[in-house]
Amino acid sequence: MRYFNKFAFKKKIIFFFFLVGFLTKYNYLNWYIFQVSSLYILISKNIIIILFALISSYYLLKDKKRIYITFLIHLFFTAFFFANLWYNKYFSNYLSVADITMGQGIRPFKVLFRQLIDYHDLLFIFEIPILIFLFYRSSAIKSDEVSIYNDKRSRKFILTIFLIIIVILGGHIYYTNNLYAVNGFLELYEHSTPAFVSVYGILPLYAAEYIILNNQEETDVEEIDEAEIVAEKDLSQTHKLENIKNIIVIQLESFDQKIIGHQHNNQEITPFLNKLKKSSLYFNNIYAQHVNGSFDAEFSFLTSLYPRNKTYAFKTNNMSEFNSIVKELKKRNYEFLAFHGNNGDFFYRDKAYPEMGFDKFYHRADFDLVNAKVAKESYLGINDYDFFEQSINYLQQAKEPFFAFYITVTSHTPFDFYPEEYSQQEFENLEPLIVKDYFNSLYFTDLAVENFFEKLKDKGLYQNTLFVFYADHSSDIKKESYNSSGNFLMESSAKEPENVPLMIFNPQIQAKTIDKTGTHTDIAPTILDILGDKEKPEGFLGNSLLKKEERPVLFLHEMPQILCNDNLFVRLPMSSDQKNDFQRIALKSEETKKITLKESEKERIVNLIDYMQKIMKKSISESDSQ
Repeated sequence: MRYFNKFAFKKKIIFFFFLVGFLTKYNYLNWYIFQVSSLYILISKNIIIILFALISSYYLLKDKKRIYITFLIHLFFTAFFFANLWYNKYFSNYLSVADITMGQGIRPFKVLFRQLIDYHDLLFIFEIPILIFLFYRSSAIKSDEVSIYNDKRSRKFILTIFLIIIVILGGHIYYTNNLYAVNGFLELYEHSTPAFVSVYGILPLYAAEYIILNNQEETDVEEIDEAEIVAEKDLSQTHKLENIKNIIVIQLESFDQKIIGHQHNNQEITPFLNKLKKSSLYFNNIYAQHVNGSFDAEFSFLTSLYPRNKTYAFKTNNMSEFNSIVKELKKRNYEFLAFHGNNGDFFYRDKAYPEMGFDKFYHRADFDLVNAKVAKESYLGINDYDFFEQSINYLQQAKEPFFAFYITVTSHTPFDFYPEEYSQQEFENLEPLIVKDYFNSLYFTDLAVENFFEKLKDKGLYQNTLFVFYADHSSDIKKESYNSSGNFLMESSAKEPENVPLMIFNPQIQAKTIDKTGTHTDIAPTILDILGDKEKPEGFLGNSLLKKEERPVLFLHEMPQILCNDNLFVRLPMSSDQKNDFQRIALKSEETKKITLKESEKERIVNLIDYMQKIMKKSISESDSQ
């Protein structure tokens, strides 16, 4: 290593810590976040990086100025790493170009420190204080007076290493490409992110996504036979209700299924919803469609489709192209109203709702704090109590029958948007603070819903109304005093399905707890079932939760997940010799019976994944977006 021996000892130490710090973060990104699970692939990538770092080290560390520039680049990579690490902790996906350019779920720093940052994260910056110490504590770093590139043996060494890199890189791409049935740069990107990163790496992944986002093409969805993706069309008609006039659907922010009925110091967290549950159809095995943000839940509910990772449908798609419960009930002369306490453009709802067919969308500008009872707001909008109470006036102005869709905000992370005067004494001893605030937030929203119900009764809007409550996603709190997860025995670092509550209430409904597995995608068919429909509408991929048959449910994360009979599978990248490869990664409990997916179900799921990919690729025209 005569080439490397020309470096001063101090530069060798700096080079070592740069390289080790970079490789630590790089390998974690590959293994845990981009889910490259082949040790051989990681080893070959590491060899290439080490060799490249070796031959470029002289250029990067030649003098103090270049060392500082290299350090700044290293800091930029570290920031990129932590952005992906913390995003992955919440969504179990990587931070994509779409998330960066279209995402509006920016969270305050308080969320980072309360929920996402762990003291173990400090391990990933171990080299930075050491490097700073080396820069400033020891003597000045001297520039090399003689260029290594002028030395014939050094040039020969660099050329040899460069040729070795080319050979290893070419062999790596050739070998890993042949592992998958799908080949080609963009084709492999669209098929599987882990497969793409295995072959081409992380930076090319962002390049591929950028190309795809800026070159959307219309897709002929009509070529797909609906029979290949729809499990069943018939509805149950087992809980048909007569005389239903209006429908009110409330999407609760960050409510866990296990919070319903939960107590602390003999104080119920959601006393009103607990009471309502006893008179409702309650579904205790429902899981959130949560791959991009809260809007995934409403997209899935309203259209009975599956949200797809890196796809901000409300912005990139013309929502009028999808069938929805809005279109179906419009045929029955329903007036559609949407209510949200935040600004109308948050998550592009002001664009999506009119496209779907909503007649009116009431958002932050339509609510008044001056004459409000609680008179508190946050950067997410008006509090839930005033939000519900003031919406009564808009409901009274609506033409019956109406369908009113509500989205709450007070119980949003970091869970400190509730008015302090409404905090409960029984929760005061709770630690850490985030759990105490979470319980108080839910208690406040529960109180707001109870007041809303009383006002509806006073205005005669209660008796003939069907009420639907569901949560957009779980709280993602993982503390000793309260843990929203732990619903599955996970065998990998994949995202655990988020168990959320779903209840359907009307004074004449027969109360029952239903164990069938489902997601937001199944809520609209279930509502239509209760209204007496015999078949679910064309284009609806969900199934009525009132039917007894268990069907696999799908989550379109980076690696699609399939939940069936309490067995959780992931669909692996399509290999060259096996088309439908599904791997079990979790069981609901130790008593859960292990199953294998039927080949017919595998085929339907694969067709469903391809179908969602095709229809979500359809871009809106310039005229549509204006």
